[in-house]
Amino acid sequence: MEKLVIYFTPAAGQLAGFAALLVVCVGLFLIGKLVRRQNTLPEINLIAGWSTASLIMIVGTGLLKIDLRIITAILAAAAVFAAVRMFRRRAPDGSSDLIRSMFLALPLLWLTAAMMISQWDEFTHWMPNARYLVEHNILPGAGHPETTSNLPAYPHTLAFVVYLASTITGRLVENVSAIFSIVLMAFFAVMLGRLTRDAIADTQPVGKIGWAYCAIGALAITGLNPTFVPKIVFTAYADTPTMVLVGMLSVMMWMMLNALADGEKGHSANALAWSFGLVAMAAVGTKQPNIVLCGLIVIAGLLVSLRDPNISFRGYLRLLPAIILPAVAIYIAWRLHVETNQIEGEFNFLRREDWMLEKIDEIAGRMLTIASKKGGYFGVMLLACLFGARALWRIRSPFDRLSLIVAILFSGYIAFLLFVYVTAFGEYGLVAPSFWRFNMHLGGACVAFGLYAAALLWRKFGAPRFRRDLSWLVITLLLLTPLALSHKIRFDLHPPTVFVRDVSEQVVDSLPQNSRIVVLDVTGNGEFEVIARYVMSAKLSYAGYFTAGSRPTIANLRKFASDTAPEYMWVHVPTKEVEQAFGVKLKLRHAHLVKMDGSQATVVRSWPYPGYDNPNTVAD
Repeated sequence: MEKLVIYFTPAAGQLAGFAALLVVCVGLFLIGKLVRRQNTLPEINLIAGWSTASLIMIVGTGLLKIDLRIITAILAAAAVFAAVRMFRRRAPDGSSDLIRSMFLALPLLWLTAAMMISQWDEFTHWMPNARYLVEHNILPGAGHPETTSNLPAYPHTLAFVVYLASTITGRLVENVSAIFSIVLMAFFAVMLGRLTRDAIADTQPVGKIGWAYCAIGALAITGLNPTFVPKIVFTAYADTPTMVLVGMLSVMMWMMLNALADGEKGHSANALAWSFGLVAMAAVGTKQPNIVLCGLIVIAGLLVSLRDPNISFRGYLRLLPAIILPAVAIYIAWRLHVETNQIEGEFNFLRREDWMLEKIDEIAGRMLTIASKKGGYFGVMLLACLFGARALWRIRSPFDRLSLIVAILFSGYIAFLLFVYVTAFGEYGLVAPSFWRFNMHLGGACVAFGLYAAALLWRKFGAPRFRRDLSWLVITLLLLTPLALSHKIRFDLHPPTVFVRDVSEQVVDSLPQNSRIVVLDVTGNGEFEVIARYVMSAKLSYAGYFTAGSRPTIANLRKFASDTAPEYMWVHVPTKEVEQAFGVKLKLRHAHLVKMDGSQATVVRSWPYPGYDNPNTVAD
């Protein structure tokens, strides 16, 4: 019970970040409602406001060099104007379902609010990108302060959300990105619930969907989602927002095609096309490869319109400007910012002569091996491909359209990943790195297809025989499961991770600002070094690091110290080589801060490990 209390008890700063994010989400929702001017699909409003604000911030601060505080004030004024306009008109839009879904997500939201960043990429670029905005109120670029991010050219739409929330609190709030991912999932749950209701009812009623279908959508995107991996979902990574956005885009493309076939009541194809474009703008601004995913969905719509006798191909072509231009706009704006400011640090392809063309079969085999171990997701996608192949022959129903969309998205993305492994990863591509993680980007589309198919089967075989209302059970599961599984979700409390973060902050507090420091983690792979670097680089002059991959011999350690010339050195794990290289005696099972005088070290302070002997062997 005591641990459960710890898991669900956010610090004051974390609670302030949670509250600030909710304020930001309301503001973005209002801006999105102003931009869309539609009363249907209210779950899109948040995404529309987010993408619109991101485009304004990229153009404003990235290209026009306007201070982000001025842009934030303009966005706040727009949100107030939108609120006044909304309350004057008071048109029903189904937003009550969003409140229901947020209530169902409250245990997860509260648990996430209590978490700290703890994963590798959070420390190397996702949070450093946000921290730069908070510290300097402008995007990195020529003539601006140097950034500590490994990848400052990565899209910043998530960093903008952190910045807006941090503007409210007056300090960087690191837990905002993970909470925002849960909010996006809660909004997507409403769309999935509506999809389920329409499939079961077969009448596409317009209006709110109620508690039961909100709960079904929430359960589908969490507990029944084969790509729901806590160490990805509850982080600042862009994978979960991408999963949600790609899922929304898949469903919206399907609805748009249904509307063109006169089968989508209450929704116009033109309105859906504009909404699709706004969501695509958010997707492209979230992660580099997402423009490929958006393109695949557009191509899928093109193919469906060609094969479906009930859809006018010219009608689909007329929608393309609204579908494509918003995403193209944010892509071009970001590329102009990166190129004009000569920013390095993004995903790039290798030279043609370095491509691994002769290893395609080996890479494809590795991808297949990984896929064979993830049968839930790949099994559903294989079914989508089978039904999609049938739909290529003849499209007879909305299910055929959805199958073909998901099949083209999946097969096209697998082909793209193979291409990337061959042309961009070099020798590292032979192991198909992060293949499973990349496939999580299609998790929303996978869930939408599986849920719709299950709803159709239920309407045909289950509903006539089983009429008992079990919505209370689904709602209870949603509310209690986070309590039962909190010990698995709070992976951020990994003792060595907490220790390195706490000690690094103490090191920063104990040294004069801009002191030159290096980190020695000679038995580690770098997972703890990135934490120390993130913390120390904010106030100290971080001169370098030495991990196990650098071969920690006495000669190499001395050369490292000579090349970096540090004033201080933080030693995570003491070894005989470190002691002999720098003429110092270090306690075992302790981390040490030492002061350097040439190649001679003197211990300044030591910290005992909290309950373990070796940080590299502590289970997650």
